[in-house]
Amino acid sequence: MGSNSKSREACHEDRISGLPDAIISHILSFLLTREAVRTSVLSHRWKNQWTSVPNLYLRDREYYPLERRLKKSDPDGFSGFVDRVLFFRGSSSIHRFRLLCLEMKDFSRIDAWIRTAIMRNVVELDLELYEYSNPPQPFVLPRSLFMCKTLVVLKLRLQSNFIALAPASDCFPSLKFLHVDVVLPDADSMEKLFSCCPALEDLVIEGEPGYDSVLTFEVSAPKLKRLRISWYIVPFHRNYDRKVFINANVPSLEEFNLQENILANYSLNNAHSLSRAKIDLVNLHSGEKFGTVRDSADHIQWLFAEIRNVKFLSLSAPVFGGPCSVYQYHLPTFNNLNQLELLLQNCCSLRSVTNFLQISPKLEHLVFENSIHCYVCHFVDESVHEWSPPDFVPACLLSHLKTIRIRGFQGLPDEMEVVEYLLKYGAVVNTMTICTLEYFCEEKEMKFPLLGLREEVKLLQTISKFPRASKTCQIVFPKLK
Repeated sequence: MGSNSKSREACHEDRISGLPDAIISHILSFLLTREAVRTSVLSHRWKNQWTSVPNLYLRDREYYPLERRLKKSDPDGFSGFVDRVLFFRGSSSIHRFRLLCLEMKDFSRIDAWIRTAIMRNVVELDLELYEYSNPPQPFVLPRSLFMCKTLVVLKLRLQSNFIALAPASDCFPSLKFLHVDVVLPDADSMEKLFSCCPALEDLVIEGEPGYDSVLTFEVSAPKLKRLRISWYIVPFHRNYDRKVFINANVPSLEEFNLQENILANYSLNNAHSLSRAKIDLVNLHSGEKFGTVRDSADHIQWLFAEIRNVKFLSLSAPVFGGPCSVYQYHLPTFNNLNQLELLLQNCCSLRSVTNFLQISPKLEHLVFENSIHCYVCHFVDESVHEWSPPDFVPACLLSHLKTIRIRGFQGLPDEMEVVEYLLKYGAVVNTMTICTLEYFCEEKEMKFPLLGLREEVKLLQTISKFPRASKTCQIVFPKLK
């Protein structure tokens, strides 16, 4: 009887409350601030525990009752809550301040909260603001934000444009990570935001430029190592004139990641350290039928000239192999390219594989896929690909290419011809790995192989009979191991 009583007491023992204050604060930092404040009613021990949490996550949507959210009103509920939170915290430092406002319209109140966070030595500031008025009102980034000496991470997601009250110098002295996502950005504000970032190492720029405006700005970041840009315009828009121009002075840049469907103009000045690039132009596929690609061939050629010295390139660009691609692009030679990942839609020709091999004389590792789903409607005959070998064997095949990995393989005639060609001339190829296509079943939320084991065995037997220039080349089907 006594032992059972002790067991019940052990089950009801409050072990969390016995933890040190620092650990409890760390646990609470993973909660929404509203939920952390609610823990104050648990016991006297917890009453003011939330005030020492270094991270604040304030989100208006969870605070408003549903009926108020539907009316788009702010009866001082959320605003009052934030004011009280900042008041009861006193002068304690704030490490991370995250603010998500879907309905808050009083930008002056938001400005005051940001200034308070800055005075509390904020290290990470994450703002996500939505503005639905017509016309939308721009949000003003206070001057104190640019001069904050403790700020290391800044994330801005703004549904409308912003105004930057930046000083002439001494901006963001400690900022290392900057992520900006803006709808209808303004050139002047973007220029002020990016023109002086002496310590910045990571920059992410996302947004949707306006159809009738020119967006030109400079990025000046001497220590920037990674740059990711993503622009998006509604597909099939005939009138957009590609009026985005970015001039970046980035002497320390190592990685460049680009995803867009508008063919902006880029100038990567002094990017002598650039070694990795990921270019995703998959959404440009639809623009071919409206002449977008033809009119912007110079933009594509200029873009690839800017990254011609990279050692790793991942490329998804159906403009080089789609059924409507009749234009020739005079791409530069990638003399330093060591690894190439070529991702093609299932409507694209595999000719682009050997085309890129011809301009990559020192390529050692090749990965390509020709099974990415295409959402553009093509004629039936456009989906039938005929592959023909190039006039000259690419230099990398004869002396450098060591590994080949093919993803989404189905054993189609053009695929088999490419495999046979690569084996025939790949003089130093050590391994060719062939991964057959899988399809996703939404009902079971799982991937299933398109080909059965017997079909894969037959493919392996057929491919094994192809002549090989390399005596050490092994053909691997991972599913057959």
